[in-house]
Amino acid sequence: MISPRKHLWDSQGYDQQMYIEDWLLKLDLNENVMGPSPKVLEAIKNITESDIKFYPAYGELINKISSVHNIDDNMILPTNGADEAISYIFSTFVEEDDYVVSVSPSFAMYEVYAKNMNCNYVEIKYDEKWKFPVDKFLRRITKNTKIAIITTPNSPTGESISRDDLMQILNACSNCLVLLDITYSSFAQDDFIDLIKQYPNIIYTKSLSKDYALAGLRIGYIIANPDILNFIKRIISPFSVNTLAIKAAIAALDDTDYFENIKNNVKKSKQYLTDELNSIANVVYPSDANFLLADFGQKAEFIYKRLLNSGIKVKSFLNNPILKNCFRVALPTPSQCKMIVDTIKEKKDLIVFDIDGVLVDTRESYRKAIRSTYEFYAKKEISFDKIQETKNLGGLNNDWDLTEYLLKKDGIEMPKVQIIKTFQTFYLGSNFNGYIANESLLINPEILKELAKKYDLAIFTGRPRPEAYYVLQRWNLWELFSVIVSMDDVPEDAQKPEPYGLHKIMDIINPNKIYYIGDTIDDMIAAQKACVKGIGVLPPQDKSEKLKQSLIEKGATIVLNSTEDIADVVNIELKQPENILNS
Repeated sequence: MISPRKHLWDSQGYDQQMYIEDWLLKLDLNENVMGPSPKVLEAIKNITESDIKFYPAYGELINKISSVHNIDDNMILPTNGADEAISYIFSTFVEEDDYVVSVSPSFAMYEVYAKNMNCNYVEIKYDEKWKFPVDKFLRRITKNTKIAIITTPNSPTGESISRDDLMQILNACSNCLVLLDITYSSFAQDDFIDLIKQYPNIIYTKSLSKDYALAGLRIGYIIANPDILNFIKRIISPFSVNTLAIKAAIAALDDTDYFENIKNNVKKSKQYLTDELNSIANVVYPSDANFLLADFGQKAEFIYKRLLNSGIKVKSFLNNPILKNCFRVALPTPSQCKMIVDTIKEKKDLIVFDIDGVLVDTRESYRKAIRSTYEFYAKKEISFDKIQETKNLGGLNNDWDLTEYLLKKDGIEMPKVQIIKTFQTFYLGSNFNGYIANESLLINPEILKELAKKYDLAIFTGRPRPEAYYVLQRWNLWELFSVIVSMDDVPEDAQKPEPYGLHKIMDIINPNKIYYIGDTIDDMIAAQKACVKGIGVLPPQDKSEKLKQSLIEKGATIVLNSTEDIADVVNIELKQPENILNS
């Protein structure tokens, strides 16, 4: 295989979307979902043959941008989006030994382009959410700094740098460039473009995706001192901005009345959504941009998935340590903001699923791991019927406990930690290639997707977290379950049949009715203790009347022969594909 440059081996690429996603509201990338000016569409409709057969010309667009910002034409360079603008700046000025300074969190592409140049990329963390860390930033400006990057307003945090703080940085950066990304400045009080007359080392980058709704046409520009632009022009692609984008941008910038209406709607939406989310979120952060960042605490995953399964996509930062439990919402119209709030506040019924024997057939995985571990130490065989019979006794929190119980019953004493290690070797293999790879689903994913549109779905399982997540990610089910409670989330003395896990779910979700679907008597006891409706399901390895009666005796209000019958129990009609197995 042909190798790339060495420093790219550990880099992560940017995933491009393959198709336009069909969402009720798509609010994850800060696009202007209110759409472009009608004059933009009219301009595109009037494209002529000459517009297409000849290379594009940029003069009219440059004249329009210069009049908007009150600067000279020779200070403007159109680019294929602000991404290309930033890439050009790095490619023109940054070398391997140089340092580039930015804050974190901020726009991810700065780091991508820095890695591409193999330079030293320095991220300054915030001390206070979200106040620009000017003192720390200034301390990292040295003689080796080539570019200091400031995004104002910043994404995803939403704050603008103050003019005083910016002036301090500019005064400290007389020997380096200051890249000022003003992509969101149309919604802020200040774009700072007047400072270019005082500080010739400023470079501004701007996109027309967020404010003028031209994301699909990919257009942006650089504003800089002509001497700086002349260097950048030495490495640019000659015609990277196409004629459709040019004509659309001119029409968009011309329609000032339409854009003022967009800004007014953003302002109203921001105020409404802030007021409403303040009663739900831990914090709704102030924003000078066309989006809001909010911290939803322990309810973050539930709310994110509730929105997702209702057709509303926002940007999740759930696994980001700096932005833990936060997500970002691009601001739609005020009426669409009400849809967001109504979706979050709606009270639904909740269906909680166990995994083993309910969502997943474990006959060739967990059951085999129990048998293999037992036989490894006992040096004799054990039947699957004997394992299931022991499982049906209840009181054994997980399959490690069950294996230990079987060994002790036969007089074999082994340290629990050793049993677990051996069990996991059989079950997980070296990299999830052990018995776990033999598992199969017990319910068609389409049924779960339909259920998730009407109900909140959650998981309460005795599996360790990595094994639970493996199942959900393997079959692309993770987004369907609003809350996932695993063995790792429950104290050792509060595992099933104790209801701790169900109570944990109910602390996050406040539903109407609650169903808990499990295949063991411990599941039903836990449901009864939590005062929720227990629904038993017969696992593939035991469809006996005896187990059915045991589940009913321990509180099951109904026992299903198949998990797929849940669709009928909760009174939902599904159009099931012909290949779904009949219960």
